[in-house]
Amino acid sequence: MLNQHAKQAAYGSALGDAFALTLAFTAAYSLRAYLPLESLPGGFPLADGVTLVLSAHIWMLFLCIPVFWVLASQAGLYRSLRSRPIGNILWTAFLPFLYLAMFLGTAIFLFQKKSFSRAVFFTFLVLAYLFVVAVRLAVRWAQTRERQGGQFHYRRMLIVGTSEQAIDIGRQFATHAENALTLVGHLRGSGDVEGDPPGTTVLGGLDDLKRIVEHEVVDEVIFALPPTELLACERQISWCEEVGVTVHLKMDFVRTLFARTYPTYWDGVPLLTISSTPTEPVTLLIKHVIDVVVSGSLLALVSPLMLLIVVLIKATSRGPVIFAQKRVGLNGRTFDFYKFRSMYQDAEARRHGLEAMNEATGPVFKIRRDPRITPVGRALRKFSLDELPQLWNVLKGEMSLVGPRPPIPGEVELYERWQRRRLSMKPGLTCLWQVNGRSQIGFDEWMRLDLAYIDNWSLKLDFIILLRTVPAVLFARGAH
Repeated sequence: MLNQHAKQAAYGSALGDAFALTLAFTAAYSLRAYLPLESLPGGFPLADGVTLVLSAHIWMLFLCIPVFWVLASQAGLYRSLRSRPIGNILWTAFLPFLYLAMFLGTAIFLFQKKSFSRAVFFTFLVLAYLFVVAVRLAVRWAQTRERQGGQFHYRRMLIVGTSEQAIDIGRQFATHAENALTLVGHLRGSGDVEGDPPGTTVLGGLDDLKRIVEHEVVDEVIFALPPTELLACERQISWCEEVGVTVHLKMDFVRTLFARTYPTYWDGVPLLTISSTPTEPVTLLIKHVIDVVVSGSLLALVSPLMLLIVVLIKATSRGPVIFAQKRVGLNGRTFDFYKFRSMYQDAEARRHGLEAMNEATGPVFKIRRDPRITPVGRALRKFSLDELPQLWNVLKGEMSLVGPRPPIPGEVELYERWQRRRLSMKPGLTCLWQVNGRSQIGFDEWMRLDLAYIDNWSLKLDFIILLRTVPAVLFARGAH
């Protein structure tokens, strides 16, 4: 319920933001088209001989609306406004626009939009921020006035159950009073003990449901009962359905440690889904699109550097330039993992004789001064240049830009049960382990960092990790 009302408000806010962005773009383009900015000191003239063309700018609007939705959602801009101070609204709205400006600026640079007006760009961002904030402040003011005037229409809830969990649900209504919910009271289930728990209004038993709904204002009924007792409530649930009262069933039948539980449908059959990995389809799709666009662009940009590396490897040691190895990806899928060869050709055959020198904990083999590494390979590894061919793995969809590093099958066979959960998300080029010391971190801590990434994943976290990867690679932090 709380989630349902919150989703409805979030969808309305998202549509309002799309309108605000469209209005801001229209105003920014119109101002640039009809005001002679070139004659003003510090104006923003276009390039010589280039005229202002709508088709050269309209792509920015179509691109920024879905990107802003994601950024605003990650920043918490679509949560309830009623209890928020004005300063919090201003700051929460500023962060998505800061990231949006960086994203659009990068797009303009990559696609060489020479006929793009800087005045339109900056004016659009400023106006869009002001419009988005203005809409939220107006909504917040209207909601406050409505509540002060006593005109707010609360949804009235009746809870069937007096267990500790049922009482906790009732307390949630008091905690989230800004969501327009109020509690009528509780009814005892067939398995509940007699008596009123402290601070709880018990209106009777399950047989009193019909009487209370007929004589009180009840919009929705929550059956907060164990699964065995729910089977005995079929008659009451059917009666609520007949009279048009919404029914909710407590669905946490299985206690989970960290997984999220939510209802789904399969060909019309209602299911209770338990997932310990990110399941947001829109943000996961955006993550995949970013992977494809960025990896493809980087492959084109660094191709001269990769060609130079090919020449250096070929000129200094025998063997293939690319080292391909089977790695384990999403949920146990195997794929060919590509790297520039940084070791001598007989490296795998020599590993058995070096097992006693292993400096890593867990099922991982690492030596700080590995004698199998070539001089060129040592330089490549220091700055992670040997990883560049993995951009092809990302482009193919086998890896992501950010995610747990892919292990080899032999390591996975030695995993403990809790460590296997790191395979539940697509592997990546960089991760929390990469930016927190790499080889200086023990194996168990490495695994915990990967699980922390999965449990707290967001596009914002990916962006932060990518930014932190740049100095980690340039200064060779933790590299062997």
